[in-house]
Amino acid sequence: MKIAAKNIDGFVKKPTANTLAILVYGPDEGLIRERLDIMTRNVVADIHDPFNVVEFSAGVLAENPARLLDEAQSISMLGGRRVIRLREASDKISPVAKDVLAALRAGDNLVLLEAGELNPRSSLRLLFENAENAAAVPCYVEDERDIGRVLGDALRSAGYSFSTDVISYMAANVVGDRAVARSEVEKLVTYMGAEKKSISLDDVTACIGNSASLSLDDLAKHVASGQFAEADRILDHVLSEGIPAVTVLRNLQNHFMRLHITKARMQKGESMEGAMMKLRPAVFFKVKNAFESQLNGWSMGQMEQALALLASVEAKCKQTGSEPQTLCSRAILSLSQIGARATGARRRA
Repeated sequence: MKIAAKNIDGFVKKPTANTLAILVYGPDEGLIRERLDIMTRNVVADIHDPFNVVEFSAGVLAENPARLLDEAQSISMLGGRRVIRLREASDKISPVAKDVLAALRAGDNLVLLEAGELNPRSSLRLLFENAENAAAVPCYVEDERDIGRVLGDALRSAGYSFSTDVISYMAANVVGDRAVARSEVEKLVTYMGAEKKSISLDDVTACIGNSASLSLDDLAKHVASGQFAEADRILDHVLSEGIPAVTVLRNLQNHFMRLHITKARMQKGESMEGAMMKLRPAVFFKVKNAFESQLNGWSMGQMEQALALLASVEAKCKQTGSEPQTLCSRAILSLSQIGARATGARRRA
């Protein structure tokens, strides 16, 4: 079964009764873990229960292909259903997964498969999307709007009130990973303490200000402004923190796409201010000047060149044997050089 994007959260909280196996895949590892844990808790009270939660890697199936089905149909000593979690799933295990789906019956244990990014032609993904007793749940890197919603819901649940600027600032400085967003909320709640229940922008900048200067959005700002040295420094930091190169590239694509959309509106006669106001999420006030400068400096052709370059590099990063970090660094150098010419030409005019 293929789950529509708008139905994913509801499905994760309460899968359909006939769903006996679920494939959770995508580049957002934090979101994958969060959704796997939610679905595990739907069946067992403690996700760390060694008797009712069994977890092993796909590599184990190479030596014992029957293990997945054996575990799926085994009876819990304590009664009730168990959860079987398989890590590092890929197309290599598609034949085994197909046999398991064919053999599963109502009442069997819940089987959860964890995979990385799978393209639309992936045999494993297609198997789960087309099966009547299984489902495929994608977990893609979230944009600022989705991250902002996660942050806002978490802070409200903790009993805090806040302005839209607070969420805009946090969303702009949290990379596209649900786990990182949750971590930032926990850090902010600890910083605020129990007494003060209204969060100001000053509170947020004081709490996460150190990481804000090294965010992916700052990286995009420096790249488009032609400031390679600063961009390269931030790139080294985010890569050392384990942020995938593909996440960096997609964040850059998002920045240039926002520039391109705004520029197109301006060419149709809209004012810069009016065109920018239509962007969602809105341009954060602290980067507004840089964004305006980039709109004035970059031509539509240069923006399209940047988007084409980023799409090409992302495709190369997914090829076997590639070096994503090196490819990403070269792309940033190339874009920074274009940015330097674009903004430099603007300063000389």
